[in-house]
Order: sequence, then C-alpha cells, then structure tokens
Amino acid sequence: MTIVYSFASPAGDVSVDTETLARPFIAEPLQYHPFMVLGDFFDAVRDFVLSKEGQPLTTVLSRSWGRKVHLNDIDTIVIRYEKYGTLYQIASVDIIAGDKNVKFAISAALTPSARKNIEIEYNLISALNMNTGLPYLPRVFFMDTQRIEKDGRIETMALSLAEWFEGYHEWHYYRDMEGRNRIAIWDMGGGNRFVSDQEAYEIVREASKILALYYDVGTGKRIIPWHHGAGDFATNVDSGKVDVKLVTVRGYEPFFSFDAHDASHPLKGLLLFFLEVTTKMRMDKREGVGYTTWADSAFVKAAVEGFFQAIKIRGSRGEMGSINVEDFIALIKALTRNEIGKLIQSQLDEYLARDTSDHLVLTEHLEEHTFDLIDVIKHLPS
Repeated sequence: MTIVYSFASPAGDVSVDTETLARPFIAEPLQYHPFMVLGDFFDAVRDFVLSKEGQPLTTVLSRSWGRKVHLNDIDTIVIRYEKYGTLYQIASVDIIAGDKNVKFAISAALTPSARKNIEIEYNLISALNMNTGLPYLPRVFFMDTQRIEKDGRIETMALSLAEWFEGYHEWHYYRDMEGRNRIAIWDMGGGNRFVSDQEAYEIVREASKILALYYDVGTGKRIIPWHHGAGDFATNVDSGKVDVKLVTVRGYEPFFSFDAHDASHPLKGLLLFFLEVTTKMRMDKREGVGYTTWADSAFVKAAVEGFFQAIKIRGSRGEMGSINVEDFIALIKALTRNEIGKLIQSQLDEYLARDTSDHLVLTEHLEEHTFDLIDVIKHLPS
C-alpha cells in the first residue's frame, strides 16, 4: 500500500516534501499550533483512516463496492489537505484499489469547542439522513479521535469521514468589474469563476428550498447556524443543470422565542423561519472569512421562490401538519412592510448571539430589506 500526502490547488494536487511536512501547523487562520507540524496533521489523518486495523474503512468500502474488501486490497491512499476553516481542517482521501477509486471527505477538529461541534454535526446529519430520506446532506460513515504526542505535550484531534460531493464547490457573492452582485464558484480544480445570472438564481432558489425541506413543522426546529461565508452549501453547475448540496449541519434548533405552549405556534414558527431564510440568504463573508457582506435584492425572489416550492412539495406529501399551505401564503401576502420589519426585528437577538457582524449588517439594511421582500411577496401567486 502506498500513502501519498498532497495539497489541493486550482492547478491540481501539489506534492508535499519532507521540508514542507516539518513546517509549523496552522491550526487556525493565521495562528500556528503550539507544537504540531504539518506532518503531524497528515499522520493523524492517515492513522484515523486506517484505525482499528482498517475495519471501519473496509466496511464502508465493502458496502460501497458490493463485495468484501480487505485492507491489503488497497493499492494507494492519497490524503489531500483541502482547506482550513474557522472550526475544522478539511481534507480529502482517495482510496484506490485496482480499478476502483472512491473519494471521502475528512473533517478534523482540534479545539475543545470544535471537537464538541464535530460530534454534534455527525449525529445530526446521521439522524436527518435517517429520518427524512432527503438527498442533500452527505452520508457520514465513522468518527474517532487521534492523539498527537510530542515532547510530553499531547493534542487530541477529532475526525469524521463522510461522503465527498465530487464536482460540487463552495460559492460566494462577489462584485464583478461592473459592480454587479454575482455568484462565484470556488473550484479548486478548475479555478474560481462567475456563474450566469440564471445559474446564480437557481443556486439561491435551491439553497432556500433545501432549508425548508428540512424544517420541522411541529417543533419549529430548523438547521441553524448556517452561513454562505462558512461554505455550508456547495453547488455543481457543470452538467448544464444547477444542483446544490448542504455539506454540514451545525445545529437543529427552534427559535429562541418559540413558545411550544402556544396552540398557534406551528404557523408562527413557519413565518419566522420564512423571514430568517429569506434574510440570511443575502449574507455572506468577504473571502469566506471576513466581515459580513450583503447581496443585492435580485436574490430575494430566488429565496422566496425556493422556500414556497419546498412547502408546496411538503404539503402535497401531508408533511405540513395543521398548516394549510394556501392559508400560509395568504397570511404572508397580507403582511405590511412595517409588520415584516417588526417580525425581523424580533429575531435580532438571535443574530447578535450567533454573529455580531451579521447583526450589524442586517440592522443597517433592515429597512431596505423589508421593501425588497414586500415587493416580492406581493407578486406571489395566490
């Protein structure tokens, strides 16, 4: 078995030499780990993939390939450092066995809070995949911890192995040379590029639809927090058709103000959720990690359309509980701009608790957003 370490780049894999492996490890953006070097990270990922004598990995491969796979069947393992984020280090691993080749995603968490979050995400994705049967989240296969010991110092890294969405890429809002707000795909293989206006519209519509499909009408639980700046959504636009996936679930909670004892709470919860989705869809982070940015009004219509597409689908399946979809649409259309503004203001504490930059930008754009949203709502079909 050959094991290869490399970096992902827009020009393809970049091999990692001994000198590079000896460099200090960047554990967080612009911050070196107290004692780990890059080689320690790669070795920890390798040990995780092959943990327990490779039994978790070969079990996944056997199910995937429909035949019994043994560790000695594997010819090559390519471990590729993809990127670092605010919480996790992201790697991918290619498993090559004869004419078979499969790629997995690996998330690695170092800090105590990140290790706690990765376990929560793993369990939430597992539960949502099992309970909903929806195809938008990755399959998760196994997770474990690795200890890195050096000169009497110990670091613990939590890692999970999941499905890799091949051909899907993170995307962000950007201004082009003409000042237009557009969506750029972050493609590590083909290079970053703008999509067409129609593709951008479809990306936002699909992202909104996905969130609404996972909403729990009875409890008010929704996927939260999510953020374009964190790369939570990924898209594939290369096949002539826009497809969108949700790559993670950091939480699944009702609103702070959700009152489960109120007989009308399902309707109120859905209304608050509608406003949250159509507002947060406009927020991104500059270069994915900077301050919060605000997208143009063109994307509001896409978000609204995707949301209502989802609840109509769910209504046709009998998944909306006591809520009549037509009555809900009528309720939305009857709201005034001031009423919408007050309802969004009632959510500001949640924005403040989760991201102060989001809170600041929303406060600055709240009046503008209510005008944009009411303009889309009034044109909704009854």
